[in-house]
Amino acid sequence: MRDTVTRRRVNPFELLEEALEEGWQTVDTIPRAGQGDFLVLTLTGLVARARTRSDSPRIRRADGWGPERTTVVASGSGNYLGAIAWRWPDQD
Repeated sequence: MRDTVTRRRVNPFELLEEALEEGWQTVDTIPRAGQGDFLVLTLTGLVARARTRSDSPRIRRADGWGPERTTVVASGSGNYLGAIAWRWPDQD
């Protein structure tokens, strides 16, 4: 018999609420291109080091998929990520 893992669906609205209580910032204050790397919280709950590639990032309004978000670039892999919150890495 195969072991099964029960997965809990991630609610990005709850993730954002918890992150803001812990001191994360909303995406409307995200650093602009050239201001360095920072940590982002993604729609799926992943925390990654990223950077913005634009001086005026496009902020997508909240909808049925998740809260207000913007696209950033992961520093290590170069993949695009959907960020819902951010903070500077030295705030640990």
